[in-house]
Formats: sequence, C-alpha cells, structure tokens
Amino acid sequence: MKEIINPDSASSIELNENKIHFQNEYQYNTYICSIPMDFASVPVHWHDEFEMIVIKKGRGYVTLNFQRYKVSSGDIVIVLPGMLHSIEGKQNSTMEYENILFSKHFLAFDADDVTQQKFIDPFFNGDIQIRHYLTPGHTLYREISDIVDLLDEKSDERDYAYQLFIKGGLIQIIYLLITHPPKVNETTQSDKHEEKLKSIIRYISTHYYEDISIEEIADFCHYSPSHFMKFFKIHTGMSFISYVNDFRVTEARAMLTSTNDSILEISQKCGFSNLSNFNRMFKRKYGITPRQVRS
Repeated sequence: MKEIINPDSASSIELNENKIHFQNEYQYNTYICSIPMDFASVPVHWHDEFEMIVIKKGRGYVTLNFQRYKVSSGDIVIVLPGMLHSIEGKQNSTMEYENILFSKHFLAFDADDVTQQKFIDPFFNGDIQIRHYLTPGHTLYREISDIVDLLDEKSDERDYAYQLFIKGGLIQIIYLLITHPPKVNETTQSDKHEEKLKSIIRYISTHYYEDISIEEIADFCHYSPSHFMKFFKIHTGMSFISYVNDFRVTEARAMLTSTNDSILEISQKCGFSNLSNFNRMFKRKYGITPRQVRS
C-alpha cells in the first residue's frame, strides 16, 4: 500500500540494514517521500531489500556505489540489496519520490527451481549486470513505468489476490532488467571502498550513542585521521561528525514516537551530552522541536 512517509514512524527506516521495512509477513511496501519537507536528505546507507526510487516531482541526485546520478521527474533508479546509496534534492528546490521496497524472499521459488537458481538468486546477488538508472527516453522505461503504475494501483485497491498481481509485476520488471543489460558495467568504483564504507556505517550504527572520536574510527579503519576524514567526505558528501549527528537525530525521532522516555533521556541515549545542541540539530533536520513531535 502506498503511503505518505511520516517522519514520526518511518524517517529512520533506511539508515542501515537493521531497520524494519515491513510490518508483517507481506514483505512489500511503498512510501512517498519529499525532500526537504520530510528530511533534508537520505545519507549513504544500504539494506537487504530491493528498492526502486521513482522520481515524481523536482530534481535531485541519487548516488549508487559512489556513482552519482542527476535525477528529475519520471526517472527510475534501481537499487539492489547491499548497494550503498544516498538521496538528496537539488539546492533550493524540492523533490518528491516514491520508494518501492520488497524483500528477496517475497519472490522466492523453491531452492531447486531453475528460475531461482538461474535468475532470481543471481539477480538479487548482483551477479547479473542490469541498468540501474532509467530515464523516460530509454527503451525499457515505458514498460517498467507502466508496470509500476499498475503495482501502485493494485496496492491502493487491495482487492482479492492483489498480492499475486504484485508478485507477477515484479517478476516482469526483473525479466526486463536482466534481458536488457547495459553495454558496459555501470559499476566503476572498487568493491574495496564499498566494503570499507559499509564497515564504517556498521560501526556507527552500533556505537552512535558513544563519543566516537575521529582517532578512534580512523584506527578502526586502519587509516590516519586525515586520510579517514578525506575518504569519508568524498564517499558520503558529509563530514564524519555531521553523519553521526544525523544518525543520532534520526534514531532520536524514532524513540520519541516509540517510547515514553523523556526528551533528555532520549538525547542522552542517542549520544548527545548537551540538550540544547540536541534540540538545535533536531530542529535543523526536521523543522520542528522534539517537544512538538509529541504535542
């Protein structure tokens, strides 16, 4: 079912692979998101689900494994499980996009099925080269865009057996992608950098409530502090401190709506030693104060 994203409950769904995208066994969901109204940007992250980003309005940028795509209304971006990606709007403008997410288990066949072995598993594992960026002028675009529209329609209607229709539509999209591969490999950056950045994000997700120094995280990466700061800035577009604070604020918003802890307790649990700093950073990201979230 398509829904407008609510920062009170969903703004943190994509910060790392441990977040929950689905509320039940039906592992398919869509969201409409708006930058900067819902959040200023989506920092670099990854997760285990397949994701399609469909630009509805405006312009911005989507980065996949260090490759930055300039996107505008109508464009479709394909994100495979495990791919590092981030989303940002164009400066001084708004961008609205639809997130379509589903688990690879949603389309699983029997393990011995030739379809599973020859196509589904290799597709989700990234072993089959596909196009990750589709514009309205591309050969595949109209077919995939029409399928997406039908999936949205069925998700909204939720009529009898709509789940079968959605599964069938997703299989069609995968078929189109794997039978129309790019002429060249779209992945241009090394896997070494990708894995290094993933290890950093994993570290942040399990230590964000601590006072993480540049020296500590640089030592974790076996980099000098100066080399680490340069590496992180180049590959995320943010300083390390800014990224950690953004992560903390996002976690705090989720806690504000899911716990009865006081605002002070939440700020401390998320790594802020100063309540005023927490309130200021929170309002900068969401445009409202923590107290207003609960009012």
